[in-house]
Amino acid sequence: MIAPLLRMAANPIVRPRDIVFTDASGAFNPGACIDHRSGRVVLLVRVYERASRRSCLALATSADGEHFEYPFGFPIVGRDTPYEAWGVEDARITWLAAEGRYAITYTGYSAAGPRVCLITTDDLLDPARYVRHGPRIAGENKNCVVFPERVGGQYVVFHRPMPNIVCVRVAALDDIWPAAGAHVLGPEANTWRSARVGAGAPPILTRLGWLLPFHGATTIAEGNVYSMGWCVLAADDPARALWVSDQPALQPEAPYEIEPGPIPQVDMANFITGVRVVFPQGMVELGGDLIVYYGAADVSVAAARVDKEALLTSIERAMVSS
Repeated sequence: MIAPLLRMAANPIVRPRDIVFTDASGAFNPGACIDHRSGRVVLLVRVYERASRRSCLALATSADGEHFEYPFGFPIVGRDTPYEAWGVEDARITWLAAEGRYAITYTGYSAAGPRVCLITTDDLLDPARYVRHGPRIAGENKNCVVFPERVGGQYVVFHRPMPNIVCVRVAALDDIWPAAGAHVLGPEANTWRSARVGAGAPPILTRLGWLLPFHGATTIAEGNVYSMGWCVLAADDPARALWVSDQPALQPEAPYEIEPGPIPQVDMANFITGVRVVFPQGMVELGGDLIVYYGAADVSVAAARVDKEALLTSIERAMVSS
């Protein structure tokens, strides 16, 4: 049995009413990272504005990873460019320790569709130091993560040309990232990931290899249910999956992960049995635990934690027996 993720008692830890700069119907799908100056957990939360029906990003910080404060009364990343005109969505944050900077991937939405975009900064808590690099991949795409270390001298990037996760490598983040790459993981019929998969939080390097949280979704006919799984990738070849969860590590069960009625940010035609969503986007290591931050029902942010060593030991047993 894989060591379980335990939901935090304070869930949901970020709610739409916590956002003070706009009337929000959703505050969800958070990127997460430890700020390497203050040691605080930083979330970049997708905020859906009820009036504009568009998204931006808000910043939240926490000393304990569970109780958050909101130091800015404005979006940390707004819709400031043409490629973001319809929304700024679903950030992931990678700390590039060797370079002393962060890579923030996100979806810039416009008439051109959803595009994978990049911001870099050496200070998460200073929006003036955020540098936009624009769309990185040609065509519609999302669910993108940058690895925290180079492999073979190159940056490793996972993204999702529907419906699979692919791996690409680039010499510099300013380069255009390839749209096609090595296949990593795809959907599997009649399972919890029957329709599509996508990278969740940026992976961490462990004694087993790269540990990647990812999401899987069922078909619309099956309810379009989003759940989370674990994947272990070879340390020297991240495109090679060594082990993949056969069962969800976290699936929508708590009331705040299930929204039976319509909400403004969701096309309910895609959720015929209600919005049942666990959508992992951030993961930090804090006090020996891994904390996974996820969007709950496309409404709020929730979190779950697991002892890192217990998780790795349980996965190691599963790898040996499989």
